Amino acid sequence: MGAHLPIGKGLKNTADEAVARGLEALQIFVRNPRGRGARTLTEEELDYFKQTMQDHNIDPVVVHIPYICNPAAAKDDLYEFARQVVEEDLKRCTLIGAGYLVLHPGSYTTSTLEQGIERIAGLLNGILDNYTGDVTICLETMAGQGTEIGQDFTELNTIIELIHNKPRVGVCLDTCHVFAAGYDISSEEGIVRVMEEIDHTFGRSCIKMIHSNDSQKELGSKRDRHAHIGDGFIGPAGFKRLLNHDFFGAFPFILETPFEAIDRDIAVLKDLRG
Repeated sequence: MGAHLPIGKGLKNTADEAVARGLEALQIFVRNPRGRGARTLTEEELDYFKQTMQDHNIDPVVVHIPYICNPAAAKDDLYEFARQVVEEDLKRCTLIGAGYLVLHPGSYTTSTLEQGIERIAGLLNGILDNYTGDVTICLETMAGQGTEIGQDFTELNTIIELIHNKPRVGVCLDTCHVFAAGYDISSEEGIVRVMEEIDHTFGRSCIKMIHSNDSQKELGSKRDRHAHIGDGFIGPAGFKRLLNHDFFGAFPFILETPFEAIDRDIAVLKDLRG
């Protein structure tokens, strides 16, 4: 069980918060999630953070790319900014000992879906073709709002097929997003169909983690609205099925629900896991 924690008070405080909340995995931003700023991380806080993660067996450590990063951007200045952020955050992942960088595929805005997919693949190939590090970039499943790319597994598979350095690319499955996109992960029959769709597209080996969020909106709504675990349309029974599923239950479940109630959601997930 993991959660996304803030780093506004510094990495040392975030590490202590993770331990205090009994996390087994952790996700963070390493820069302003809605701006362009990124402060320098000191050797002292880096050492403290990595040692604390190691001492308390918190693994994996995941970095989430800022929300304003759009690797499918039609405008060249936004596209260049996205490239810069991904390159920098890959380096920051290595600094803090993170194994994964979660990336929203982005929105094609004024272009087309096909052009947006080509832009994403081109950006990632430009970065990963000469990349020798150990960090895996995980494309996140999306809800399908507006011109978002990644609302269905076929779109993600098309991107992955275009990547040259495939071992360095995976998938982060967001429960709220896939449910809103129309994949029923709340029922046994729905989970069977989702597994079949995974097998027919990017394959099971691509999935690296699960963003664990209930959905305020109904199945297929195309609305990205996270709810606390058990309070949404996926419900406690849906999460119990996922947590105890032979395949899905083996992955880190990382909460992205509001921080103020994170302890409650952690307790609910652990209880459902049994």
